[in-house]
Amino acid sequence: MTLFRNTAATLMAAGFLILSAPVLAQHGGGGGDVDNSGLPDIPEGKWLSENPYRGSKQAMEIGKNAYDGNCARCHGIDMISGGIAPDLRELGPEYDEYFLGHIRNGVQRNGMTYMPAFEDVLDQKTMWAIRSYIDKRHYEYNDKNLDDLYKQWDEKQAAGGDQPAGDTDSTSDDTAADSASSAAPEQSATESAAASDKKKDNASADTAVEDSASATVADAEDADRLQLIKSVGSIEIAMYRAFPPWSYQAEDGSFTGIDVEIGRALAKQLGVSLKARPFTPDEGMGDDIRNQVWKGHYLGGKPADAMIHVGMAPAFQKDNDQATFVAPYYDETMGFAYNAELLGGDVDNPLALAGKKIGVQLDSLGDYFLSSAYQGQLRDGVEHFNSVPEAMKAMNAGEVVAVMAPIGELKGAAKMLGESRMKMRTTKLTGLYQTSWDVGVAVKEGNPELAAAIKDAMHTLRESGELKKIFEQFGVPYRKPMQEDKMTAGL
Repeated sequence: MTLFRNTAATLMAAGFLILSAPVLAQHGGGGGDVDNSGLPDIPEGKWLSENPYRGSKQAMEIGKNAYDGNCARCHGIDMISGGIAPDLRELGPEYDEYFLGHIRNGVQRNGMTYMPAFEDVLDQKTMWAIRSYIDKRHYEYNDKNLDDLYKQWDEKQAAGGDQPAGDTDSTSDDTAADSASSAAPEQSATESAAASDKKKDNASADTAVEDSASATVADAEDADRLQLIKSVGSIEIAMYRAFPPWSYQAEDGSFTGIDVEIGRALAKQLGVSLKARPFTPDEGMGDDIRNQVWKGHYLGGKPADAMIHVGMAPAFQKDNDQATFVAPYYDETMGFAYNAELLGGDVDNPLALAGKKIGVQLDSLGDYFLSSAYQGQLRDGVEHFNSVPEAMKAMNAGEVVAVMAPIGELKGAAKMLGESRMKMRTTKLTGLYQTSWDVGVAVKEGNPELAAAIKDAMHTLRESGELKKIFEQFGVPYRKPMQEDKMTAGL
């Protein structure tokens, strides 16, 4: 999970592990080793805006080989990324242009490379073959009928063939009309005029219906979101997908966690039910705010009504002014858990762990801090894990002597594992790293009634003690947020 890289309040001093496209291509058979000669050619110098091979089984197979050699390192075998990179299985066919832009140009932000550019590594045919494989995984992931996907290619071939979409021969409407006139010379001028008038009448009627529908949609969009929530009877709250103890899938398959229960309690206060929307984090929390709160994800779908567990730093709020930040409910702080028996006693700061193995979640704040702080004295002892619970299990097994993470995650993992022997300490981070930060809720800007309702509901939960009980349920001591919620109705 990349939540702490995502939190704008957390300033990262360390860089990322950056791999160039050629290096990636050298592992597992890169793009140059893929034989795509069996696919229809694409005119040189013409970049298409949609997949010309959609539904082609041959393209899917070629694409899988190219994906395994160039993409699986970050996006995962069989496209199961585990949250380290965006889950490409969610990439619907309507986002071809987005896909092509990213694979050609890569992704760079603030001088850091999150994804290398592949334009000089893969040709366009191979890129679209990878896209075809993504199509297949998208259908499988969403339990769609693959035969419907294959049918698209079969119908295209039956209609005239091999030429890629975007470069097919075009027949103008005028030519088609001329052909129709030639095929039916018996139609009179009167009949033609009558048909023309009928067509105009139908067009006018269609326009009236469209205008009416547009007005209805516009009215709904202009109304405060709270009104729609009340009428529907539920509030959809976006929550991180695999983020224990905050929001995660339990062993019984249910979606649970502190944020889930807070969402459910907020919904109850509003007189509606909760509709949780689990999602995989994007490249930054600002992206998550855009995707889940005010614009909608590039993979499709509209924004949720709200998003929970967002950073509340004033600078972050200013940079994301398309959203309203409200109802801070917890003060998170960094710390570490350790095995005093293995260490021979207590420790009071991370530097005391020099020369020892320390577990961290990959690509987390703890990872960046330990890799760069104290002139790198702790770097060689860092051991990476996919989650904080995994790191804690390793500590129980004696593989590491300590785990560094936010206290909430450490306490939650200890509860999940039934671990009571380990000790925990909060710690102040040196340098540019922020030690603690508040988390709260975000809604789309321009919905003051919804923002005020959530703020009031959270206040009620806090004052009644229900919020504290939710935290205790998951083994996490409640920490009151540092900042007061100054959000009021009408702002």
